[in-house]
Amino acid sequence: MDLGFLLHAIIPSVDSAAILITFLTYLAIAGSILPGKVVPGAVLQDGTRLHYRCNGLFALTLLVALLGFGAYMNFISATVISDRGFELLSTTFIFSVLVTSALYVAGCRSRNKSSSLKPHVTGNLIHDWWFGIQLNPQFMAIDLKFFFVRAGMMGWLLINLSVLAKSIQDGTLCRSMILYQLFCAAYILDYFIYEEYMTSTWDIIAERLGFMLVFGDLVWIPFTFSIQAR
Repeated sequence: MDLGFLLHAIIPSVDSAAILITFLTYLAIAGSILPGKVVPGAVLQDGTRLHYRCNGLFALTLLVALLGFGAYMNFISATVISDRGFELLSTTFIFSVLVTSALYVAGCRSRNKSSSLKPHVTGNLIHDWWFGIQLNPQFMAIDLKFFFVRAGMMGWLLINLSVLAKSIQDGTLCRSMILYQLFCAAYILDYFIYEEYMTSTWDIIAERLGFMLVFGDLVWIPFTFSIQAR
């Protein structure tokens, strides 16, 4: 691959930012209004517990259906994610850095004493930025930790489907691609069918939200787990 092409490809664009913002906005709205089982989280140190609306499977199915319809009607390109893969990668990385920095500043300024929002500041900027300061920070009543891991899993499937569409368009569809798509889809669907069990994982109940989790959910899961397809 030409170095000049690669450098140009990884520069974020307005289109890649629009795709990311549209995707996250959809998830925020769908996660808030679509019906789903409300699951109580683990009991925290202060005796409180968060509640999670597990409607990820519904949100994912609706999203894929909407995108499929849009591609069928030529409203959108089925290969847009594949075509702008490097741009989306760099855009999402920058978004992760900005979100982590905002979480760091908000955590340092917080005076909340609850287990979810009580700041845990060590004084080491790199440590606190990387591992996070607050356990369960929220934005507009959305639990960001649960939201980001859901976005990462859905993003992985969307990248896979776009690469699949690209291979069909180019006439390069093969048995390996079909098997990869089936296995990954089964894994992702299994995650969302049993999404309520995510609320009891170590990430959710014990780890604070810093760059490690934000980057892991939004960048590492979707963009590295889909390398095999490419």
